[in-house]
Amino acid sequence: MIELQCLQAVSERDIDMILVEELQASESFRVWFASQVFDKTSYKKKIGAWHSVSDPALGESDVVFLFVNETDGTSAILIENKINASAQPDQGIRYQKRGSAGQNSGWWDDFKTCLVAPEKYLKSITQTEKYDVEISYEQIQSYFADLQNHDERFAHKALVIEEGIVQNRRGYQPEIDTSLTRFTEDYYAFAAANYPDTGMDTPKPRPGGSTWITFRPDCLPKDSDIAHQTTAGFVKLFFRGAAGQFDQLVNKYSAHLPDDAVIKLAGKSVAIIMEVPKIADPQNVPFDEYISEVKAALSAIKEIIRSINAANINDADSTE
Repeated sequence: MIELQCLQAVSERDIDMILVEELQASESFRVWFASQVFDKTSYKKKIGAWHSVSDPALGESDVVFLFVNETDGTSAILIENKINASAQPDQGIRYQKRGSAGQNSGWWDDFKTCLVAPEKYLKSITQTEKYDVEISYEQIQSYFADLQNHDERFAHKALVIEEGIVQNRRGYQPEIDTSLTRFTEDYYAFAAANYPDTGMDTPKPRPGGSTWITFRPDCLPKDSDIAHQTTAGFVKLFFRGAAGQFDQLVNKYSAHLPDDAVIKLAGKSVAIIMEVPKIADPQNVPFDEYISEVKAALSAIKEIIRSINAANINDADSTE
């Protein structure tokens, strides 16, 4: 018998349709998926799932799932699905803004943003955007595989997800943007020469849209980093996965922060945020034309580092 692929090629829309179908028709999948996204089992009852939900100002969510949570409020999961396409600049930020807009409009009480993609994609240099949660194709495939003896449809869905994974492994090659890579290299040389204590990551080849610059100075706590979001115009220190420690972090750092810095929840993380001038087009405009903007960002990073050091010294003094 001739061995053929189930589908000639798996598109992101194919995976979208599987997610929407299961979220609409399978209670067990809804419970499982909600538990992957939220810290605890919060799902109580389905409201609905929709494909390609657009906001005229803030763009499109691939899938939106609404459900009644354990406190009888409405929770939303805004899902971005990727097989191998590069992220659009600030795509994760726009997902957060759409979630906040829905919350402010009363469509839901709380929300999470979720990136669904093959594990290789999630670990690649292409994935620079920040989402509250990442779920791999491999996790979803495993869910279907565990049920395939109960219904042949689950075996089929596991196979479609597997073909998406294989397609990613076989065909995915990030398209490196030489201009953006050069911009990052020039940024690194400037920071190393003039702001050596900021601890900028050594630059690597960058795909188009990868516009965040990351810093890891020695003073930062474990699982923390500083990001210069160049095109958005922010410098942010992220305490990764520390949302449950928000009050403690506010108490520790707020008194030491500069006046124009704020500390906020950022999904499962906590962020210290400073607004800086935007670098509108690092992919097409040479680094030398953005020197003043880069200086402003690096100065903000130095201010954040100073705040962290001051808080650490205060902690040390209080324990003596």
